[in-house]
Amino acid sequence: MALAAILRAVAAVPFMIGWYDEIWQYLEPAWSLVEGPWIQTWDFRDGIRSWLLPQFLSLPMALGWWLAPDSALNLFLPRLLMAALSLTVVGCATQLGLRLSRLHGLMAGVVAAVWFELIYFAPRTLSEPLGFSLFMGAVWLLIARRYTPNFRAYQVAGFLLGLCFAVRIQYAPMILILTIWAARTEWRALWTPMVLGGLAALGVDAAVNLAMGNMPFRWMVEAVRVNVIEGRADSYGVSPVTEYLGMMGLHWFLLFPAILILARKGARHYPILFWIAVVHILCHSLIGHKEFRFIMAGAGLLVVLAGLGSADMLRQVPRQRLALTTVTMLFLWMGGSAALANAFFQHNWSRGAALAEIYDEIRSDLKSCGIAFHTPEGSVNGSYALLRRSIPMYSIDEPAELARYASSYNHILTYQDRLADLPSGFGQVQCGDAKDMDAAVCHARRAGGCSGDPVQHHYNAWLERRDN
Repeated sequence: MALAAILRAVAAVPFMIGWYDEIWQYLEPAWSLVEGPWIQTWDFRDGIRSWLLPQFLSLPMALGWWLAPDSALNLFLPRLLMAALSLTVVGCATQLGLRLSRLHGLMAGVVAAVWFELIYFAPRTLSEPLGFSLFMGAVWLLIARRYTPNFRAYQVAGFLLGLCFAVRIQYAPMILILTIWAARTEWRALWTPMVLGGLAALGVDAAVNLAMGNMPFRWMVEAVRVNVIEGRADSYGVSPVTEYLGMMGLHWFLLFPAILILARKGARHYPILFWIAVVHILCHSLIGHKEFRFIMAGAGLLVVLAGLGSADMLRQVPRQRLALTTVTMLFLWMGGSAALANAFFQHNWSRGAALAEIYDEIRSDLKSCGIAFHTPEGSVNGSYALLRRSIPMYSIDEPAELARYASSYNHILTYQDRLADLPSGFGQVQCGDAKDMDAAVCHARRAGGCSGDPVQHHYNAWLERRDN
């Protein structure tokens, strides 16, 4: 557990943006609760997001802002908290193994501790890793415990699964399968405490959203209507049914078949977890828009089961060679994880760093009085959670308009191929890594202050016009 904690704490230190949703769906609204103002994307305008996770993240964010307002502590503490909660996955994996033998506990625990994807997702302020941590907490109570769960254990498990659903409603199939397996037909003894716990969790979500002036559970209905019925999610790209197999093949490379074989071997001990992983990945495969984070829970379960399968293989080794073979197996897992983390997956460890560095430069410049984004083909780049100063932000697509209102801002963020559009007076151009997703990685500035306020180009007004 100590190894897992160290690796996750280290992963939480550098700022990276795996997906922009991490900022604009969670950190940005959390910042609005701490200090404000904030960039409001279509998700919150259309009411398809719960305020539960932003409210939760606002607590460590507020603490960091209070302790050191001139630092990035307000961004680090939420990541550190998420990393700490992810230790539930490692603890559950270890306990699942210990129910079988010390060897199984060692292998499952170490594999969960060092696997690169679980380390990477641990500090991410996203609903997927938090939902997985909550789900594994329920698995720990319902499956991994050495003794039969009592009424309180089922109640707490129901509460964790209810929170998991509120955080990530797409985990509903996983939650339903685990609940049915655990409670079976024991309606009064088992279903009652689990339902009560789940309702209490949903009550928390309802209270949080009601406090924000939103109708409880309306976000769930709107999320289904907008993304499933209207197909809004498909506008961000549609992939074939087999896409996730390809993603796992890219991430796991030569270890892909070995992990599947070992996971199937480990599934003999906990077949319910194997089928939960399979159903989770299959359900998401039927959805057009695909991102690896959507199946990180299913992939994580397969890796844990593969750790148990590795222990099964070691049990076949003669006793006199068991210690050396166990150490070798552990180093193979560690080495394989490290190699994969620095192969196809390597770019993920620094994505978004260039944009964050630009924000740090702007914030540290005491003369900063306005920021313009010239990113007509790009996605959202404005963020007050990253800037941590109440400076007007504008988004201007047309070069003529950019020059017309140049006196309203003294910083411009744009792409390298748009540098020719910069108005006169803007120099000191610095560009970050062009491979840094589609972030506006070029920063230009001019001397002097700001005058005028073109409200029609305010960042949020630009987002509303683009329905973004």
